[in-house]
Amino acid sequence: MLGYDQLKGGRIQFIRMNSWQFWLAVAIAVTLVLTLAIVAASAFLIVFPIVVIVGLLYRLAHRLGWRRAKHQPPQPPGVIDGEYVILSDDRIERR
Repeated sequence: MLGYDQLKGGRIQFIRMNSWQFWLAVAIAVTLVLTLAIVAASAFLIVFPIVVIVGLLYRLAHRLGWRRAKHQPPQPPGVIDGEYVILSDDRIERR
């Protein structure tokens, strides 16, 4: 199996890094985190106002009654009251 040394087993092996390598890794990690934060913040600043404006327009349209007639679901019919009787086989044969 590649990458598996039978003498060491599954133990973790630590490698020694120079200080400049460590600080380079830290700088890259900080740069990635900051980049991700900036992208998320800019996406929020673009999407949030759009969602607020669309929500306000929807609320205004609902209050003013701007609805499309062709998209309204059909109105359900009124409730019809009635009585029913369960007919047994004997009763059906008598008729």
